[in-house]
Amino acid sequence: MYINKFIFGLGASLLTISALQAQEANPLDIAQYAESDLNGTARFRGMSGAFGAVGGDLSALKINPAGGAIFNYNQAAFSMSLVNKNNKTNYMNNRESKSYTGLDVGQVGAVFVFNSNDPSATMKKFAIGVNYESTKNLYNDYNVMGTGQTNSLGEYFYQLANDARIPHKAVNGKDTQGYLDAGYMSGFLGQQTYLAYQSFILGEGKNDGEYVSNFGSNRDTYTQGKYVSTSGYSSKFSGNFSAQLGDRIFVGGNLNLNLFDYTQSSRAIEVNHATDLPKDMVNSIYYANHLYTYGTGFSFNLGVIGQITDELRAGVAYESPTWYSLRDELTQGIETRRVGIEETTWLYPNVVNISERYRLKTPSKYTGSLAYVFGKKGLISVDYSIKDYSNQRFSPKNSYTHSLLNTFYDTEMKTASEFRIGGEYKINKISLRGGYRFEESPYKNTKYMGDLNSFSAGIGYEFGSSRIDLAYTHSARSYKTSVLDMTVNNLYDNANWKIKENWVSLSYVVNF
Repeated sequence: MYINKFIFGLGASLLTISALQAQEANPLDIAQYAESDLNGTARFRGMSGAFGAVGGDLSALKINPAGGAIFNYNQAAFSMSLVNKNNKTNYMNNRESKSYTGLDVGQVGAVFVFNSNDPSATMKKFAIGVNYESTKNLYNDYNVMGTGQTNSLGEYFYQLANDARIPHKAVNGKDTQGYLDAGYMSGFLGQQTYLAYQSFILGEGKNDGEYVSNFGSNRDTYTQGKYVSTSGYSSKFSGNFSAQLGDRIFVGGNLNLNLFDYTQSSRAIEVNHATDLPKDMVNSIYYANHLYTYGTGFSFNLGVIGQITDELRAGVAYESPTWYSLRDELTQGIETRRVGIEETTWLYPNVVNISERYRLKTPSKYTGSLAYVFGKKGLISVDYSIKDYSNQRFSPKNSYTHSLLNTFYDTEMKTASEFRIGGEYKINKISLRGGYRFEESPYKNTKYMGDLNSFSAGIGYEFGSSRIDLAYTHSARSYKTSVLDMTVNNLYDNANWKIKENWVSLSYVVNF
C-alpha cells in the first residue's frame, strides 16, 4: 500500500527505544554494525581473507595497511559477487525456508607505487592506494511461523501501556493527528498504546493510565509469525599510505569513510484459534514496522609487516573503532479483526518518525599474522584477530535507551576471536586457492548467535599484465529470534534461525 508520509521529529529517545521494543533489534541487527562479510577481491575471498602478512592485494589493505608497500607495480582491480542467502527457521516445530539472491559490487580501487632511485635511502618505496569495498551486504528475507505460542501479541502492548501509565487522553485522538498527539505527549510508548487502543487490542481501565485487555488469554493457542525483509549495505572508502623501510620492514595506515544504509520491513502476525471468544474481542493482529537507519562514520587502520626471512613474514595490525553518526526513520501500522465484526480495523498513520542524530562507536580490532612464501610457487598464511564487542557504545550516554543498550552490551557480549587460514599454489599462469575462516560468537550466551564457519576456494589466470580471478565462499551461522524480538522481558518463545551464504566472486586485475 502507498503511504503519503507526514514527517514528524520526535527526538533520539523516541526512535532508539524502537530498537528495544518495536520489532526490536534481533542479535543479527545488533552485531551488524561491527560485522564484515570479508568482501573484496576474488583472490582475497578465495583465501578466506588470510592476508595480514601477505599484502600485495587491494582488499588486504583493510586487514593490514602495510601490505600496500609490498606491491611491485601499479595495480587496479574491480570485483563483483553473486550472493545467495538461504534462511531456514524452526518455530513451534514448523519449518520455513526463504532465500535472497542478488549482485554485490564488492570492490573497486587502485594502488600507485613509487620507487626510490637512491640505493642508500631508508624509504625504498612508498605506495598510495584508494579503494571502495562493500563491507557487509544487508539484503535478506526470512519468515518465522508456528502454532503453539500461548502469549498473544496483545501482551506486548498491554505491558507497554500499563508499565508506562500512558494517560487516556494521549490515545483518544483520531487518525494521523491522534498518533502525532500521542507521540508529543508520551513519546514512542504513547504511540504504541495509541495503535493498540485504536485497533481495540486495549480498552481504558478504571483509573487514568490503566488499560484492560481485549485479546485472548494464555489459555488460548495462537498461530504467530513474522515476515522480515531487509535491504542496504555498510561500505567503506579507504585512502592508504604505506612504505618500505629498509629491506625488511613495511608500514602503513588507512583513513576510512564508512557508510551505513539499512532498511528493515517487519510484519508480526497472529491468529487466535479459540472458538469461545466473546463478540468484539480481537482474534487476529497484523503489526507492521518499517525502520530506515542511515549515516556515516570515520575509522582508521595501522599496521606493520616484517620480513623475518626471505620466506617468512609476520604482521601486526590495529583497526580503530568506527565512530558513526546515525539517524532513524520509523513508520508503523496495525490491522486487527474482531469476533463477529466483518470489517478489518485498519490503522496506518501517515507519519515518518525521524530521530535526532545519535552516535555509535563500534569495537576496535587487533590482528596478528604469519605468512610463508614458497618463492614464486605459492604461499600459506594465517591470521588471528580479537574484538571486544562489549565495548560497542551508543551515545549520548544520558539517554535512558542508550543506557539500556550499553548495559546489554556489557552483560551479554564478550571478546570474540577470529581465525583465518589460506593458501595459494601457482602452476604456470594458473593460481589455485583455498581457505577456512572461523569467527567466534560475540555473545556470552550463544543462543543469540552461534559461531561462524566458512570455507573458500578460488582460481586465477594471468594473461599479459592482467589477471582474472574467480572465488567461491560458503558460510553458515545460527541465530535465535522471535515474533517480537524484545531484549527486555521477552514474552515469546525463540525460533531457531540458520543462514547459509554462498558467494561467487569475480575480479579483473591489471598491473600498469
